[in-house]
Amino acid sequence: MQKHWLVIAAVLAACCIGLVSAQTDAGTNETTNASITVTDQMVEGDAVVGNVTVDEVVSNGTGWIVIHNNLFGHPGGVIGYTPVESGTNRNVTVTIHTFVATDTLFAVLHHDAGKVGVFEYPIPDIEQKVEGEIVIVPFNVTAENATLLNLTSLCPGNST
Repeated sequence: MQKHWLVIAAVLAACCIGLVSAQTDAGTNETTNASITVTDQMVEGDAVVGNVTVDEVVSNGTGWIVIHNNLFGHPGGVIGYTPVESGTNRNVTVTIHTFVATDTLFAVLHHDAGKVGVFEYPIPDIEQKVEGEIVIVPFNVTAENATLLNLTSLCPGNST
């Protein structure tokens, strides 16, 4: 009898996951295409913390816009994050740790799949995907009050 309850619980959980993955924008019946728009910019702040602004985030459900530093041309560690609502979010400010920031950063869109309002990375708040690709956009930053690292130039074969 206990096995039947486990099967029923698994089926109900699978149904709920399907409903979550098919969330729609308020007022429409269309599923949104998650996206990020961010431009190159100056970091506002000092040598410890600063802010970057993501111009627009379109999220499939509540989530997080996460800023990763550049680790030899690929996303590295998380240096800042802030919540986003389902749908379109404009001019989203993210506080970052400038003391570990690089001159190229990556904005990545994540689901808020675990405890609501708590950033739980790498699991369960995984990256949102569109057509199987992670929603990620690199952008360049400069800073007047902080030294930003350039790890890409340290890669073998780069002579900058």
